[in-house]
This record gives sequence, structure tokens and C-alpha cells, in this order.
Amino acid sequence: MHAHSIEHAEMELAASRDLMVGIAPFLIGLALVAILIGAVWLGIRVKNREPAAPRPEEQPRAPERDHPPGEIRETREPDEVPQDGVRRTPHQLGGPGNSGT
Repeated sequence: MHAHSIEHAEMELAASRDLMVGIAPFLIGLALVAILIGAVWLGIRVKNREPAAPRPEEQPRAPERDHPPGEIRETREPDEVPQDGVRRTPHQLGGPGNSGT
């Protein structure tokens, strides 16, 4: 009978281990869901304490212009590319706004 009681104890241990293998992930998942719900609830509370967004008529207005901001209007003389058959690299041609070489 001694062997029978050892076998019975091993079966109980295996059953409790199987139960923990099934319950532990469930409890961890339940804790994660609770944490996420708490985070969303806290986020909503913080958002409700912030001042409201300005209405369209309260938005700042850009000054009236006849061209987009940052656009520069200028007239430059075109730089002609020499037609003497010599191959030139870009640095030999000069950049925009520079007089040619």
C-alpha cells in the first residue's frame, strides 16, 4: 500500500501543477487587463483637466500676403553653359546665384 500512497501523492501533485499552469496565465492576463483599464481611466481624467482646444475663431491668423511665406522673388541673369565641347563638373559651373567661372 505504500507504493499506492506515493502514486496517489504524485497524481495530486501533477493535478495541482496542471491547475497552476492553467490558472497562472489567466491571473497574469487579468492583472494586465486591470492595469490597462486603470491607465485608460487615468488618461481620461488627465485629459478632462486640460483646457479645451481653441475654437476656430480663436486660432491665430497669418498676415495677409500675396505670396506664400518663405518664398523669395528675385530675377537673375541666366548662366549660360559654355558650348566649347569641354566636359565640366558641377563645381566648375558654379552654384545658383554665383557668377560663372
